[in-house]
Amino acid sequence: MNSKKTVFHSMKMIFSAFFIFTLLNTYAQDSIKIKKIDALVAAINNSGFSIQRDTIKQESPEIGIKMITYLTMLSNGSELLKYINDVDITMTQEGFKKHMGGANTFYFEHNKLIKVEEYMIEADQKKEAIWYFSEDKPLYYTLQSPEADARAFLLLSMAKTMVSQFNK
Repeated sequence: MNSKKTVFHSMKMIFSAFFIFTLLNTYAQDSIKIKKIDALVAAINNSGFSIQRDTIKQESPEIGIKMITYLTMLSNGSELLKYINDVDITMTQEGFKKHMGGANTFYFEHNKLIKVEEYMIEADQKKEAIWYFSEDKPLYYTLQSPEADARAFLLLSMAKTMVSQFNK
């Protein structure tokens, strides 16, 4: 009877060690991928590739909204590298103006999404979220919300649309 307990205890220790090793190994691999992505993003931001810009102005005085969207696209000619959607919104309600702003910056490697940086500013409060992607799947993100997974897949979908429009 005592030998069965010893075998069970040994198996439990082996399983626990294996689980911890697997968990740490997975975290280390993801951490290395994140560092590589950040290095790629730094290289993209310091590149001298072609930049295209556009501005979209929308006004709806009947509902008190004025919105200006600044679009910036960076490419190497054949591949989309970076896409920025920067929005400035002014809302007027009952004579009071409310100002909001935000941006989404998408980074690509070989037309595959690798990172998205998002921020939003409202009433001097800034909220930020960073998303990392690998092999068309979310890898890691900083947003702590029940909707975070859905947001990650929405960003992937948006990125695929951007790439398909770029390649037309």
